[in-house]
Amino acid sequence: MQKKILLASEKFLDDLRKELQPIRKKILTHPFVGGVERGKTSIKSLQFFTRQQFHIVSGDFRNLALYIAFSPNQKIRDFFLHLIDGERSALDNLFRMAKALELSTNELVNSEPHAGSLAFTNYFTRLATYGSPGETASSIILDFEVWGENCHRISKGLKKHYGLTSEDTKFLDGFYPIGSEFYSSTLSIIGEYIRMEGNKRKMKTAARLALDYELMFWDTMHNYKEKI
Repeated sequence: MQKKILLASEKFLDDLRKELQPIRKKILTHPFVGGVERGKTSIKSLQFFTRQQFHIVSGDFRNLALYIAFSPNQKIRDFFLHLIDGERSALDNLFRMAKALELSTNELVNSEPHAGSLAFTNYFTRLATYGSPGETASSIILDFEVWGENCHRISKGLKKHYGLTSEDTKFLDGFYPIGSEFYSSTLSIIGEYIRMEGNKRKMKTAARLALDYELMFWDTMHNYKEKI
């Protein structure tokens, strides 16, 4: 029975990837990422990227607490608890990357969030309060796939052109590749919610919006101009 559920979840995600391929392609071929890969992105833009990640990760911590509080069973609570551990490590590694990019801890903590960045984490707050775990799981896995791929490419660019080390880029490297255990857990949660067409429709909408906000984030990074 469990195998059947996982297969159904996998097919649901495969179909959703195909449906959302146009926006996935825009994210995966984004000029901001390409600029880092070629060593053409300014340090100021990379610092802006890092500062905004601080606000996103900080928001994700709070969102995960909401997911745990609203989870209908222990299996789903354990899934989000595991993600909290990952976010804690990510935050530690973000401070390391900030230092390598000549950003102090005070500069990171006291930086100002940008609306184009907060939109992403604020959307996941909306999912926590109004959505189902199925909507959240679908959105997380499809977003992680494109986010992780872009982080992987940025990491390689930072090491090749900007003098960062593997220790410095652990924040980015932690998102790629997606672990098999995490992926299986996500499929299991999705499987609990795809049996009804109404749920599937909401999950598709949630995933589409997550990718829309992900693209908004990358556009914000690319269009950044330092204030004079």
